[in-house]
Amino acid sequence: MKKLVFIVFLLTVTSVISQENNATLTIVGEANKQIEIDSYSLTISLRQIVANGNLNFELASLSQTTQNYKDKLKTIGVDFSKFKKNVLYQLYASYSEVNDVSYYNYATTSEEEMIKIIKQKMNGLTIVQVEAVAKEKNNTEWSALTLAAIEDAKVKAKKTADHLNKKLGRIVKVENSDSRTQYINMYKPREIQKHLVTVTFTLE
Repeated sequence: MKKLVFIVFLLTVTSVISQENNATLTIVGEANKQIEIDSYSLTISLRQIVANGNLNFELASLSQTTQNYKDKLKTIGVDFSKFKKNVLYQLYASYSEVNDVSYYNYATTSEEEMIKIIKQKMNGLTIVQVEAVAKEKNNTEWSALTLAAIEDAKVKAKKTADHLNKKLGRIVKVENSDSRTQYINMYKPREIQKHLVTVTFTLE
């Protein structure tokens, strides 16, 4: 019986020591990153113009509306042949469409060109969506952001460890949830964003 009690006591002490030796501190480190715009994308719809009680405009088939839009784009130096038909979006929206309609996508790296296209107005044309696509970070940029975030985590961890009367040990785990792919806040496109890294340290 005494032997059994001694073994239980020994196991308990070993467990406590193990927990002490495995004490860790996990901190989220941050680094500021500027998002750059890589390109702009546009989705439009061109539709048949039919009588709906308003006689202030001319009726037009879908092919006529499309030709009218081609002519308008030509005046600003944009080639309509570079617009790609979006059949998938057309299938998605078809349940609510009564008249003939076609959807197109267009992409450009020029903000000036996109603004000129958006300014073109005519019956039968609808701007469905405009998006800015963020430039992807390369490996060098991504690594630099990660290292900066780790250094930020070290500073925070050191202050926390001091507060706990502990010595900050080595890094045992780094979790980087940020990828090279970036995203733009369309409401605040120039906003500084955060590159986040979760770092786990040992405590001694």
